[in-house]
Amino acid sequence: MAVAYWATEFSLIRVLESEEWSHVETTHGVDRPLDVIVLHTSESTTRKALKAASSLAAELAARVHILALRVVPYPLELNAPQVPVSFTANQLRKLAEQAGVEAAIDIVLCRDMMTTLSTVLSPQSLIVLGESHTPWWRLGWLERENRLAQRLRTLGHQVVSADLL
Repeated sequence: MAVAYWATEFSLIRVLESEEWSHVETTHGVDRPLDVIVLHTSESTTRKALKAASSLAAELAARVHILALRVVPYPLELNAPQVPVSFTANQLRKLAEQAGVEAAIDIVLCRDMMTTLSTVLSPQSLIVLGESHTPWWRLGWLERENRLAQRLRTLGHQVVSADLL
């Protein structure tokens, strides 16, 4: 894994980015391969999303890419999150191994999740989200992942639920 630092208006820092996919350029008019992005929200939802993304990526000849945003509260320095980046990276690697998926991992420290997503994601990205189902809560549109999916669709991204694959 390569460590790369960059910032946009001091609101985000990309901390960890996989070497093999960090700077893929277009060659001879060929576009970059398609990335199926798994947005890390929790361990259980990411596990579901990784399994779904793996089968989707196999069908589309695409790559699986885990994107983990870590919101750092304002009292802390942006480059000093509450949970060490190395711990987050190890957890994500273990999740990918358990799911049997080869995936690139990208960890971004930020102040605001939606602003960062609009900056970091390529236009019309394909995103797979796992859903958490709370048995006592039947209003699915109130669940965090569903609200996030709706906001991502508003930004122009293609969002697929892991439960649908």
